[in-house]
Amino acid sequence: MKRWLTLATALLFAVQPTLLLAEEPAIAGPDTRLYLTDGTVVQGHLIERTEDLFILRVGDEIFTFEALEVEKKVTIDSLGSAAPIITVTEFPYISFLGGTVAFGLLSWLQFDRASDHEAEADLNRENGLDSQAKKLDDKADRARLYGWGGAILAAGSLGVALIPHKSTRRVFPELSFSTGTPTLRLAYVYRF
Repeated sequence: MKRWLTLATALLFAVQPTLLLAEEPAIAGPDTRLYLTDGTVVQGHLIERTEDLFILRVGDEIFTFEALEVEKKVTIDSLGSAAPIITVTEFPYISFLGGTVAFGLLSWLQFDRASDHEAEADLNRENGLDSQAKKLDDKADRARLYGWGGAILAAGSLGVALIPHKSTRRVFPELSFSTGTPTLRLAYVYRF
């Protein structure tokens, strides 16, 4: 039963990285703002624009607006077409580092257990208990095998955690001002 459980766990961890690659890429964010005649502002992805209709996706919902309802349409490009575009490297699966730590700890504990069993086996051999020493050697070999299995799973989890994802973003400068007693201070800030 233990072998089947270990085999099933190893198989699931071996298949897991391929499942991660099948996920849909995350949507970067809204690309259009619609200013409606009633004063509300709706942000989302413009799916289609016809002469009399706007179709906009907001989150998981799709909204339609007649052209008469829309006072103004603003796109991201019109907000900052001169904004520089940078390439950002992200690690979306960084949470797998927890698995690396957990499997590394289990591996270390198994190797520690193997060395304890070997030390006890050596003591039993010195005292003439060869059958008990053989059982302890078998336990040490099994613990060492589990230790190497944990180390392999930790390395695999680390490999998944370090899969990079490159994306492009626009850097919009933030323009603000504050007035002090005698001065006017203007700040132009880039944030990455």
